[in-house]
Amino acid sequence: MTEIKNENKKSKLIFDARLARALCKKNFPIIDIKPLRGEPEKTVFVFENTEAFQAAFAEMMEEAKAKKEAEAAQSIVE
Repeated sequence: MTEIKNENKKSKLIFDARLARALCKKNFPIIDIKPLRGEPEKTVFVFENTEAFQAAFAEMMEEAKAKKEAEAAQSIVE
């Protein structure tokens, strides 16, 4: 999977409420909340895309990936 770099973007859109909440807990404020275009019943959370945000986001994605891999390995053992 190709990673998309958002270095030139001023904001980052987050589509998962759990991830948005975790980012808020790390002191990254939501700057806007919008309905998803084409699916207005879903919500998009907008964060300021700073270097600190990018680092925290990357760390959270790595943690999620490691957790998913550990769960997959555990299910194979069982």
